[in-house]
Amino acid sequence: MILNVYKPKGWTSFDVVAKLRGILHTRKIGHAGTLDPLAEGVLIVLTEKDTKKQDDYMHQEKEYIADIALGLDSDSYDLETELRPVSILMKDNLNEYIGKLNQTVPPYSAVKVKGAKLYKAARKGTLNKDILPTKSVEIFDIEKVGEYIKDFGEFKNTKVLKIRISCSSGFYVRSFAHDIGGVLAGLLRTKVGEFKVEDSKALSDVTLDI
Repeated sequence: MILNVYKPKGWTSFDVVAKLRGILHTRKIGHAGTLDPLAEGVLIVLTEKDTKKQDDYMHQEKEYIADIALGLDSDSYDLETELRPVSILMKDNLNEYIGKLNQTVPPYSAVKVKGAKLYKAARKGTLNKDILPTKSVEIFDIEKVGEYIKDFGEFKNTKVLKIRISCSSGFYVRSFAHDIGGVLAGLLRTKVGEFKVEDSKALSDVTLDI
């Protein structure tokens, strides 16, 4: 079975899989592409014999709607850790970002270096950022879909840019936000391959009868 599930904000991808394991009464289940706890949207869940197709779905094109609070930075590149001011580095024309690039993996990620997950050392304050790996990714399309002003604690009247971004597997929207001089303030995954957010099922709607 292949399910297009809406991952709620505040849940880990593992939380969703664990919940569905109980609903569907199966032990053979997994997801195809992690979403951070603060993100929401399309999560592809595979069960039984379809778990063999995990790699196929993980490498499909992704689309996101991202809210980026400009002029702010944090160790986690989002709102999870303490905010501080930073210079805005964003290019005037977003189309200049389209293409291939080598992207640095964010410190707060589950990527392993020498067998250890990066976020564990980051949370302890022992992470050497010089060891952060890079990966080849690609932006296929990007556009501004809105902007607004919001207060983030002591940082008042912060400009938040809302963008739609279509990208390759493995792309970190948090790293992109960091690279242009901002932090990720919200993230919705709207598409994985042909699976769209408007067709995704809430966890409460998933039953054995699907």
